[in-house]
Amino acid sequence: MSYQEIGEKIKVLAIFKNGTIFPHVFEWNNRRHKIDKVNLSYQERDGESINYYFAIEAKGLVAKLKYNDKDMDWSIEEVWNQ
Repeated sequence: MSYQEIGEKIKVLAIFKNGTIFPHVFEWNNRRHKIDKVNLSYQERDGESINYYFAIEAKGLVAKLKYNDKDMDWSIEEVWNQ
């Protein structure tokens, strides 16, 4: 398994329900990836904003996604390829 730091903005289809975020699909490298599983989620305060992190699995791709609540931006932070 190889590890790579990315830090690129991405598009994510997510559901926001009762204060919880559920990412479903994201676009990266001109491909659409359906999220099969969220293994871990946590949040960290960054000044006035909160960053939400999600460790996900999507068909052979394991990655960490980040959502910033102030900018309302998503990014893919890290990828592990199997």
